[in-house]
Amino acid sequence: MGQWVVFGFGNYLSDIFDIIHANRGKIKAIVSNITPSKEQLENLKRRIALLGYDVPIIDLSAFHPRKTEKYCYGFVTGRHKLICSLKQTYKIEFSSPIHPTAYFGSNVSCGEGVCIGPHVVVAPNCRIGNFCIINRASSIGHDTVLGDFSTIAPGVTIAGMVKIGCKTTIGIGATVVNDLCVGDNSVVGAGSVVLDDVPDGVVVVGTPARILRRTEST
Repeated sequence: MGQWVVFGFGNYLSDIFDIIHANRGKIKAIVSNITPSKEQLENLKRRIALLGYDVPIIDLSAFHPRKTEKYCYGFVTGRHKLICSLKQTYKIEFSSPIHPTAYFGSNVSCGEGVCIGPHVVVAPNCRIGNFCIINRASSIGHDTVLGDFSTIAPGVTIAGMVKIGCKTTIGIGATVVNDLCVGDNSVVGAGSVVLDDVPDGVVVVGTPARILRRTEST
């Protein structure tokens, strides 16, 4: 249960709604840090209408934290800078919406603001860093470490003893085999199969995955 305030509204917002409702929570407000375009606003209102109850959209300048609220984020890309700014300005802690169908093995640790979708499996002895997202039906192998702000897209398979860097994204349906390191600020493309270590700051794609280009550090 609980009243949740959601910051931002990206494509991930509907997933956040679903996780919160699966835990019998309710959306209290959505806080916007930008002036949405007409198309963004219409899309947001359409998704709110599907909830079956009213949810106000408030500007960040009108936000005031309250002890009775829980906080999470409704976007994936670029969350690092905004979340760090929110924590510094408002001294708030982010809760971790976790779908009740997710499975955790023994000795799993999770940081602040972790979001975990339905039917995710996290094997024993994993460490999930702060503000990580693990999306629908992904599998994280034993003794794997996810760095802060990493994103695991739907249907990803990560084998055991893997280290995923900070602010790194593993795309939909990708596979990472045992005992590998995927560096900070890197991207593994959708459907890729990673058979070798991935350095910092690159995009890799294909089967087996190969470096396509450098990324922009965020």
